[in-house]
Amino acid sequence: MRPAILIPAACLTAACYSYRPITTPSPEAGTYVAVTLTDAGSQDLARYLGPSVFVVRGRVLDQTERGLAVSVSAVELQRGDAVPWAGERVELPSAAIASLDVRRLAKGRTLLLAGVSAGTFVATTLAFSLIGGADQPNGAGGRPGKQ
Repeated sequence: MRPAILIPAACLTAACYSYRPITTPSPEAGTYVAVTLTDAGSQDLARYLGPSVFVVRGRVLDQTERGLAVSVSAVELQRGDAVPWAGERVELPSAAIASLDVRRLAKGRTLLLAGVSAGTFVATTLAFSLIGGADQPNGAGGRPGKQ
């Protein structure tokens, strides 16, 4: 019974996201962002973020005069590696920010993922019911006949 509950729940919670350039002057607190750093910004922030950080991903905490305060969930290095973080607060100076992208729900990909997941669930359920649900032939089961 658990898989019958867990699989649909996983389908409902799974989603696909994409990052798009911000369309407002500044992001609202709580918005997930991907901040691309300038080369100088990457060097200046190396003592906080680590060497060769190219992109900082996380949730906006607030916008200050000095820059953008972010609860960092991951950083992406210049060579392409992603390093997870545990939500530490980092303030990114405005001069260190090359571009700012906002995470948006990719509706088409999410619907495709949900459809494929639901189809797989139905196919698996039917396959197991066909394999394991056969009736016993006549005369089998119950009490043995008299001899």
